[in-house]
Amino acid sequence: MNEMVSTRTGFGHGLLELAAARPDILVTSADTYRSFALGDYVNQFPDRYFEFGIAEQCMITASGAMANEGYTVFSVGYSPFLSMRAVEQIRTFVAYPNLNVKIVAGLSGLSGDTDGVTHQGTEDLGIMRTIPNMTVLCPADAVAAKAFVKIAADLDTPVYLRLGRGATPVIYPENQEFTLGKAVRVRDFGTDMAILAAGPCVGEAAKAAEALREKGIGARVLDMHTVKPLDEEAVLSACAECRNLLTVEDGTIYGGLGGAVAEVLAEKGALPRRFKRLGLTTFGTAGSLPGLLGFFGLDAAGIVKAAEEII
Repeated sequence: MNEMVSTRTGFGHGLLELAAARPDILVTSADTYRSFALGDYVNQFPDRYFEFGIAEQCMITASGAMANEGYTVFSVGYSPFLSMRAVEQIRTFVAYPNLNVKIVAGLSGLSGDTDGVTHQGTEDLGIMRTIPNMTVLCPADAVAAKAFVKIAADLDTPVYLRLGRGATPVIYPENQEFTLGKAVRVRDFGTDMAILAAGPCVGEAAKAAEALREKGIGARVLDMHTVKPLDEEAVLSACAECRNLLTVEDGTIYGGLGGAVAEVLAEKGALPRRFKRLGLTTFGTAGSLPGLLGFFGLDAAGIVKAAEEII
């Protein structure tokens, strides 16, 4: 995991390839095309790009209208403004009529880093999970982000695609295959515990599993890239085989990945020996993403500590 690439860069490359093959692809932007590596897209497909400026509510409403005419619309902006400022428009004008709009949200979780709380979408998973018809995707690296462009486009429903900001470690090989709703087993060092993670925490969980192995603790790491619909089979298998479960996410544990996993365990009557949700219970703060992950105990060292406490 030495190569560092932003998930937004992976998305931009994937969208350019998709648009070349599909004339129904449109992009709407809230003054964010440079942030999403869409310069080449804008140059090659200027008639399929619509700039709305800093007006997320208007952008989402217009995107719904475009989708209603048969287009597949990728609507790009920043997570805190899309998931909160424009949540009414997403709910009423996209999800309720079940339109083919892909909401692409950068600065998700703590990746808004130095811009502070106003630019950190730490509540977005909890908000988007509650909306009917909405699929929620959270790629762990640039390879996954690129692959999820086509996966999202092939779904004839709304999608919330959660992306980060700065460069993060590349976890997967370029030929990695992803399936909607199916977790990827990133590490499988034993059954002492299972670590279920999403987004930038997947790479940290992988490093934690390697450190735990040196301590004699065998951990399984699952990339829960599809937060909705969640891979219930993977959750239940992890519970049955590992017994100790730890979820890790760079957003609030209230309604996020940890909440989704807890719901599955409770509804299916699965009883882990120990279960802990690792994530935020407060607002974030300003700092670099690696620094913030460390500050909130979501980096490899923090995950190792939480795992040892569980064991």
